Amino acid sequence: MAYKTIEEWFYKYRHGGWEALKPKPRSDRNRSRVLAEGLQQLVLDMKREDPGRSAHLILRELELAGRIAAGQASVSSVQRLLRRHGLSVPRLEWDCTARYRWEASRCGELWQADALHGPSLLNPATGRVQRVIVFGLLDDRSRLIPYLEGGFGETEQRFLTVLYQALARRGIVRQLLLDNHASFSGYDLRVLCAQLGIHLVHCRPGDAPSKGKIERLWRTLRAQLIERLDRERVTTLEEFNLRLWTWVETEYHHQPHASLSGRTPLEVWETEADQIRWVEDPSQLEQSFYGEVERLVRNDSTVQWRGVFYEVPPYLRGQRVRLRYALLDSTRVSLLDGATEIPLRPVQPAENAHRSRAAATQTAVDSDQPKTGLNVAELILARAAGLKPQGDGDE
Repeated sequence: MAYKTIEEWFYKYRHGGWEALKPKPRSDRNRSRVLAEGLQQLVLDMKREDPGRSAHLILRELELAGRIAAGQASVSSVQRLLRRHGLSVPRLEWDCTARYRWEASRCGELWQADALHGPSLLNPATGRVQRVIVFGLLDDRSRLIPYLEGGFGETEQRFLTVLYQALARRGIVRQLLLDNHASFSGYDLRVLCAQLGIHLVHCRPGDAPSKGKIERLWRTLRAQLIERLDRERVTTLEEFNLRLWTWVETEYHHQPHASLSGRTPLEVWETEADQIRWVEDPSQLEQSFYGEVERLVRNDSTVQWRGVFYEVPPYLRGQRVRLRYALLDSTRVSLLDGATEIPLRPVQPAENAHRSRAAATQTAVDSDQPKTGLNVAELILARAAGLKPQGDGDE
């Protein structure tokens, strides 16, 4: 520090005290030196007209319109002007929906569900490399993971399989928070949740922060596991899921969580385990994962369900029947005929080409059945020949 600087401070303090040492504000503070008053108002009007306009875009539009010369003003000058008048990005969000930090009041009250795109692995069913989709659920109160699993395909049936495992392991949740993807908004999921007393809540489209907890989980999962997989050792889906679930049970559930005051997800879950709706009868839970639907039987003794034709008994042709199907296995379809449940199989047209078409044996004619002796073909012939019809009353 220079001697003159200390001397200057000394005399300022002698004459004015501490107030004299404080820096004086600029005389042109809060006023732009490069933008005239009319130009400043135009910038403000442009921002109010289109809040999505950035400072860089506003400056570029003014240059293209010839209102200012290139290089006359900087982007920071426009940004300071907008900030002074409350038109910066944070302040423009006042008209958006409020967002607060929140959490469920107890364990098992709310689960967040989502899907994560994982690594690409060989799918043995198709013989080609496909992207692995990880479906997972997260308890909002404890941050515990009821279940997650990687697989091929982002379908409703895959999510229902993960949900079944989660319910069987961690009890029946009261609410599910989902996005609007087709795998989370299908008919089967709605019917299942109605049967189990689970309230479905869907986020607004494009509002990923509303499921911020599970989005944060995906970020942790990517950073700690997925991006550090040894691709020479992890070549199959089974090997990937083994490492995935090992990480959940041995690492994630036992790591202190900042949002849980330093407690682990497993500790919070076990502390409030008495408030969870545990599954008392696993067989009843399995029965809940069946659906029923009504269909019309075609004249060829088939009924169509989700693009597949199933063969039904011929005596049901033309009738409306109820089908019962498993939510977890699309191949398990049966027909309800009163108290009887008839398993159905997909129709085999090639095999049916060689099946017998013999009609059922006709019921023997009752001997007491009346006989009138009248036949339309014989009556027309007798009339044309001028003969007396047989069976007339005169004999």
